[in-house]
Amino acid sequence: MLKPYVCIACEKVIIDQPIEGSPPGTSGTASLIGLFSKIIAATFPGTSEFPQIPPNAVVPKEWAIFSAWDIEPGDEKIKYIVCTQILYPDNSPFGEINRTVLKIEANKRSQNVIRIPGFPIGQTGFYSVNTWIEENEQKVFGPIEFKIEVEIMKPAQAQPLQ
Repeated sequence: MLKPYVCIACEKVIIDQPIEGSPPGTSGTASLIGLFSKIIAATFPGTSEFPQIPPNAVVPKEWAIFSAWDIEPGDEKIKYIVCTQILYPDNSPFGEINRTVLKIEANKRSQNVIRIPGFPIGQTGFYSVNTWIEENEQKVFGPIEFKIEVEIMKPAQAQPLQ
């Protein structure tokens, strides 16, 4: 049965590709760029009135959820699905549940990357990221949960650039 190695949010994931002539098993190393657990967004006035940020507001900032899994003998024969759901602080879902077939090779750690084109900022507080494993549409592991905090700074809190 799969065992979690890591599950984390980051700005970008780069996975190296095999170079011709390289030894077998030397590709697939993941580089995680810009790990984070908190986002601070600043609002700046265009007028004297500040519009309310809608609770489902999303900024066009790509980010990723990376997970890696240790396998046991026989796991390569099973079709595991990695499922990930993001919840706003009010527990409403941000988008659909992402379901991805986990590529498993014998004697190798398996990894999964979910790339998300926008970041939710409509609600301040802690967003929940839940990842679990399904087999035959049944949950067999998890969820693993981690939180990402979103804070919105008002103009009075923001410091001018020096």
